[in-house]
Amino acid sequence: MKKNGFTLVELMVAMAIGMVVMLAIYSASDLAQRSSSSVGRKVVTQQDARAVLDLMAMEIRMASFNPTRATGIWRNPGNCGALSANQTYKGIQNAAASTITVEMDLNGNGSIADPNEVITYNYNGASAITRSTSCAGNETILGGPGLGTNVANGAAGIPLFRYYDRLDNIIPAAGLPAQIRNIRRVNITLVVDNEQADPGAAVPRRMIYSTDLIVRNHVLSP
Repeated sequence: MKKNGFTLVELMVAMAIGMVVMLAIYSASDLAQRSSSSVGRKVVTQQDARAVLDLMAMEIRMASFNPTRATGIWRNPGNCGALSANQTYKGIQNAAASTITVEMDLNGNGSIADPNEVITYNYNGASAITRSTSCAGNETILGGPGLGTNVANGAAGIPLFRYYDRLDNIIPAAGLPAQIRNIRRVNITLVVDNEQADPGAAVPRRMIYSTDLIVRNHVLSP
């Protein structure tokens, strides 16, 4: 019986089909890998943003904590060794859309001098938020080049801090710092981007986290 093998044309067609199938498998695998990496970056960004938001809320909520009800204890945020000339601002010595300085007498000794009793949060308007304690210098706590996450409040046009009075009316930026003594509620909003572009949209994935807090001590402290 006469036996025939594959012709050259048949072999070339089979090879072409095999290459197409292999390319499709590679493309699907590469997309799955990039998607998995994107999800991982999103999870890290979420964890970082939520941790910072919780820290800020916890510390700002303690503003004006003064268990001994001592008077004349509030410090100049630019010079922690000097008393503030604005004692009516109590434990919120600085308040603006991108920065806040809070003070508290954590150990109840009737003075503001110990570590973590003067805390300043500041957004640089570009990609990072810093935290300084007792005028000891700034430490970046969220965002910045090469760290995987960028703070994007400036690009989104959303202030990091909003302040409200006892009637829950927003205190306009023009009213600060003169109306610091009237602050009763603070809203913190974090807008964060993944540093690397999302593989599907080809742009950084943006997420927004927000929380509100009542500064009760600010009302009660003398």
